[in-house]
Amino acid sequence: MSLWRLVARSLHFYWRTNVAVLMAVVVATGALTGALAVGDSVRYTLRRTQEARLGRTEFAVVPQGRYFRAALADDLTETLDSPVAPVLQVSGLATNDDGSRRLNRVEVLGVDDRFYAIGAAENPLDGDGSEAVVVSESVAERLGVSVGDEVVLRIEKPGLMPRDVPLASDVDRTAAFRLRVARIAGDALFGRFDLKANQVAPLNVFVPLGWLGEQIEQPGRANALLAADLGESFAAEQLNDAVQSGWKLADADIELRKLEGSNALELRSRRIFVENDISSEALKAESEAVGILTYFVNSIRLGERSTPYSMVAAVGSGSGVGALVPSAMNSSEIAINQWLADDLAAAVGDSVELSYYLVGPMRQLYERTISLRVAAIVPMEGAALDPHLMPDFPGLVDVDNCRDWEAGIPIDLDRIRPKDEAYWDDYRGTPKAFITLDAGRSEWSNRYGNLTAVRYPWRAGLEEKIEADLTSQVDPATAGLFFQPVRQRGLRAQREGTDFGQLFLGLSMFLIASAVILTGLLFVFGVEARSEQVGLLLAVGLSAARVKRLLVGEGALVALVGAVVGVGAGLLYTRLLVYGLSTSWSGAVAGTRIHFQAEPATLLLGALGGLLAALLAMWITLARHVSQSPHRLMSGSLEASYSRGAARSRGRWGLVLAVVSFVSVGVFLAVMRAGDSQAVAGLFFGAGVLLLLGGLGLCQALLRIVGGGWTRPMVSLGGLGFRNTTRRGGRSLAIVGLLACGVFMVIAVGANRRDPMAQPQSRGSGTGGFAFYGESSVPILHDLNTEEGREALGLGHDDLEAVEFVQFRVHDGDDASCLNLNRAQRPRLLGVSSQELTRRSAFTFSHVHDEERKEEGWGLLRTDLPGGSVPAVGDYPTVFWGLGKNIGDELEYSDERGRVLRVRIVGMLESSILQGSLVIAENEFMARFPSESGYRAFLIDAPAERGVAVEQILTSRLRDFGLVLTPAAERLAAFSAVENTYLSIFTALGGLGLILGSVGLGLVVLRNMLERRGELAMLRAVGFDRKTLQRMIFYEHWGLVLSGLCCGVVAALVAVVPALQSSPGQLPYGSLALTVAAIGALSGLWVWIAGALTLRGALLDALRTE
Repeated sequence: MSLWRLVARSLHFYWRTNVAVLMAVVVATGALTGALAVGDSVRYTLRRTQEARLGRTEFAVVPQGRYFRAALADDLTETLDSPVAPVLQVSGLATNDDGSRRLNRVEVLGVDDRFYAIGAAENPLDGDGSEAVVVSESVAERLGVSVGDEVVLRIEKPGLMPRDVPLASDVDRTAAFRLRVARIAGDALFGRFDLKANQVAPLNVFVPLGWLGEQIEQPGRANALLAADLGESFAAEQLNDAVQSGWKLADADIELRKLEGSNALELRSRRIFVENDISSEALKAESEAVGILTYFVNSIRLGERSTPYSMVAAVGSGSGVGALVPSAMNSSEIAINQWLADDLAAAVGDSVELSYYLVGPMRQLYERTISLRVAAIVPMEGAALDPHLMPDFPGLVDVDNCRDWEAGIPIDLDRIRPKDEAYWDDYRGTPKAFITLDAGRSEWSNRYGNLTAVRYPWRAGLEEKIEADLTSQVDPATAGLFFQPVRQRGLRAQREGTDFGQLFLGLSMFLIASAVILTGLLFVFGVEARSEQVGLLLAVGLSAARVKRLLVGEGALVALVGAVVGVGAGLLYTRLLVYGLSTSWSGAVAGTRIHFQAEPATLLLGALGGLLAALLAMWITLARHVSQSPHRLMSGSLEASYSRGAARSRGRWGLVLAVVSFVSVGVFLAVMRAGDSQAVAGLFFGAGVLLLLGGLGLCQALLRIVGGGWTRPMVSLGGLGFRNTTRRGGRSLAIVGLLACGVFMVIAVGANRRDPMAQPQSRGSGTGGFAFYGESSVPILHDLNTEEGREALGLGHDDLEAVEFVQFRVHDGDDASCLNLNRAQRPRLLGVSSQELTRRSAFTFSHVHDEERKEEGWGLLRTDLPGGSVPAVGDYPTVFWGLGKNIGDELEYSDERGRVLRVRIVGMLESSILQGSLVIAENEFMARFPSESGYRAFLIDAPAERGVAVEQILTSRLRDFGLVLTPAAERLAAFSAVENTYLSIFTALGGLGLILGSVGLGLVVLRNMLERRGELAMLRAVGFDRKTLQRMIFYEHWGLVLSGLCCGVVAALVAVVPALQSSPGQLPYGSLALTVAAIGALSGLWVWIAGALTLRGALLDALRTE
């Protein structure tokens, strides 16, 4: 008979055993393949999401609060011979027709055919008119609207200049429109468009580009550009070179105009102040250039006389308007016009006081007064009568009557006299006084610029020359015009995101390990049942190696079939897991719908992994078996026969392991110091693992010593059962180890479940002790902590008594919280006054870059770092998991002017409601992002008994700003839900592993008892009844179960000491106790069933084989 024929006959004859082994391999392979395929499904979902949100977009100019010509897209399309599309994107809010449903933080996108060409979609707005709107599926679902329904859209009007600019008006900041839903845009209609790497569907509303520009007073302009089809080798630098060669001053809100009635060319900004980079180059462009900085002052006073509300111009030296400031005049002097001199009765040599508002932190206005000596009185003629010296301040420039001014500062109309109105009628905004440019810059420069205009003597062709000089010398990034590689970043975010294949492999590891162990047990039990056959093969001359290959060959064929079938089971397992991620476990993926996908390579890897694991288990379990003598095998006497010395020797090794482990635990606990909570938790977990190993070592020593050298008689059933456990010491230790490891993992993992609703009022908790976290769609410009700010927003003192706010400026970026499956590349930045958080001692710092400065807490944001890096703080989940960073690491941003901004992590908080963002100091924020006006995120302190009332007042009064408040504890719970969901998944899959492990326990018991049927028959023959024998079997193995449970519980309790100390009231004691009890009960049940199966039938017949 050939070897293969022998294998085939054996497979057929022992088909029951082989089927059992096959099923175990199916489970192991299925769990392995399914876990890896979940990773494929998540990666596939993220790829689909990226394609849906970017279309063919490769590079983009990201909105930064700056606006440029939409026609720039056509210029670049012609230069690059690739499509470039303009987009006008503003924030807004939407409600359904009856107002019963409301959506905040809606992205309103002005688009046209060029946008949809990049999205490879038809233009759903084509031919529907200006009253039509296209909404994304997420908006339609949450508003409950369909095609033909009406929605009310309220959008932010950004204005011609940043809202934080002095004299910027804060009225008429939003506009509302009732529009008809023309289409609902799914992925096929580019409805998921989003430049941020996030798998959550954005709330998009699409309107015609031209219509939106008209409504927000930015006609023909855009704030984003999308570039596509440039090829993989194309770099952002090449695109930016194309921008450099094709941009115009109008793209930076700069205009050149010849002044009427004057032989001068003027450069000025629609944003009022000219950026420093542009103004410095503008002054260099012509030798006779004159810089101008005009400001609005509250009063000019001399003694008891005062002139209210006037323009004062700081003028550089030169011809024309420059001659208004005498060359000999210094920075402490002023030239006034004749009208002002007459009004104040001022003469040369007198000292006058100028009072004016400046903008301080949190947009607080404060009045500053300076004293200047009158150096000259300028006649009311020529350059002194130039109303163009006043910038185009909104609310002033187009107003006929000065009593109708709507400036962004308080104006007391009662102070305006008839002569002031007459001056406005005759001379408009003509300055009444002039100071040196150096003096003006020292007083009125701000983060937006240090000039309001530059003038040149007019000559033919000068305008073209200035345009050419400035566009070639000034980097367009100064105006926010620079492309970023959004597709490349998206791919990196997807690639570096959470690997769900590895995650679920870890979560399923206990299940896989149990299946592999069960495979080995079933296989070796089958081999032991064939011991006489194995002995015969050895006796007739086959070598042990060949017999081993024969048996492993049989097992390999079974494992191969099991691996193939297991792949199919793995696909079913994947679908079940994907279904779970879409339903009960949706918290792990932030509610994202995961699409099933399994790559061929994953299936092959799963099959090979399952096959190799099964073969390894078979090979290991066979090693000792075939080493037995043919006589022992043929006689069926396979129990280990250890000499007393050998047993004691093996027992000593167990004792050594126990002693070393216990001593190591003691050393760990002795040297441990309070400090880094993550490190402390790791040390305690390590101590728990060592204690587990020590406990198993102690059990091994006890089993070996008792089995090999214990001479004291045991006459009780319990004692007899204990002595019997030593006969198969390896199997007994396997039972203890399996249960101990399972219980240890269940408790150690389950104890980390957190209840975010516990102690939410504590300043050191993840809520910071705040009642609410809020975000608005439209920035709030006023300080909500002041009476003036509240009154400006229609909030009364009584409404918000004892309510305080911590206000954050927001620069949008990727969500770096655990709700984002991608790895955030440029997380959102929050700018805050660190003193507000410091005085509250809000949140708990877990890591800092300098332990000696840990007590400073939020004061770390004021650290001066080398290289100009900006210090930042984030919570641990954001920094470590969301960004893959640590203390001292840096992230690179591009600021509003295209300059590199390096943000360095100097501190990490415990998990908090600030998750997903990095926090920097407000002054650093304003310096880097000057156009990001106002506040859009808030932490709110409110008395617990007034929480509901405060929420209703704020959301009602500030509804036009789209303010949404979330109870702080609920927000923290949303983040904690991800971690808790993972723990639930592990508990569920670990539970399956424990069930499988308990099946293995039952098989071990059954095999032990079947081997001892003759012994049991002998006991039956000498008078023991079945019930007594059943109890003896139960006691024998129940002791092993209790030992495993005790080892696991004690070790786990040490491992979770940090959790017990940090939140003793939050641990799920009840559920953990029930879990351990269920494990014990299930194990006991299998022991009882195995005993019952062993004792059934004609037990006395087994004596014939003895």
